[in-house]
Amino acid sequence: MPDDAAVIVINRGPEGAGELAWMPDDRNYCLAVIRGARAETSCKPLPKSWARVGIRLVTKGGAPGARTVFFAVVDGGHGPYGYRGAAAPGPDMGPVHDATAAFASGRTLSLLTYERPTGVSTPGDQYICSADNAVCFPALDAYVG
Repeated sequence: MPDDAAVIVINRGPEGAGELAWMPDDRNYCLAVIRGARAETSCKPLPKSWARVGIRLVTKGGAPGARTVFFAVVDGGHGPYGYRGAAAPGPDMGPVHDATAAFASGRTLSLLTYERPTGVSTPGDQYICSADNAVCFPALDAYVG
């Protein structure tokens, strides 16, 4: 674990739940998904190519129990992020949490987490979009680098 100054808290939930990340540089990330006394941590490089415009990575960040946490890295600071689509998100879809990582070079990356029941997909699953709609992606897409 890095020192506290380098950690980006994306979500701090009740009862010891949350997600935090740290990036030693703008090419590598580490994600910790914490649920109660259990934590899953993974560190990986970002993909070398963009998955789609503005989207660097969308992956399953952890599966604590019956829910899967998705983690996304988006170029630029376009937050806040939220669900968009014709229908309201299903009641089991957790909210979108986001934080911004700023680097000495001036580059910013938005780090997002959201969760949903493991293995459940429903017709018309939502898109996740930035507040200015400059960046949108399907909530269930996974781009692994």
